[in-house]
Amino acid sequence: MFKVFLFVILFAVAIIFFTLFRNGANLTEPPGAVKRLAVFLSVSSAATDDNHMLAELRTPTFNIDAKTLYPQVLDAAADLGWSVLAHDSDVLDANFVVRSPALLFEDDLYVQVKSMGDQQSSIYMRSASRIGGADFAANSGHIQKLIKHLKAKVNN
Repeated sequence: MFKVFLFVILFAVAIIFFTLFRNGANLTEPPGAVKRLAVFLSVSSAATDDNHMLAELRTPTFNIDAKTLYPQVLDAAADLGWSVLAHDSDVLDANFVVRSPALLFEDDLYVQVKSMGDQQSSIYMRSASRIGGADFAANSGHIQKLIKHLKAKVNN
């Protein structure tokens, strides 16, 4: 009985760490695994911020004007297979639904492109799970995927 219990516990821990790794939890990066685990196992949303404690969630900036970047955001979301709930080209924002590949959980992602001057822009993003109290870094992962995809598109 004890061996079965131990196996179940180890299996659950392995699944959690696999999920965290797959979602881009970056457990070896500052501020360290303990603080990152505390976040990813207790919250069900993520958002960019200029001074975020997690480097990958700091507000991304681009050397391209906001009106040029905005359609790139819509294209990147389509490339990633995300559904568009709504978008407004006047205020340069969009709402997407991101579905997890395995269990098809749905998360909501809000994006707003902001002008920072002539040829610079930034993107505010907020991703939130529709259910659950912990996201295992899924929402952070959505933001990271969009940033990575946009940087590849814009830099080409």
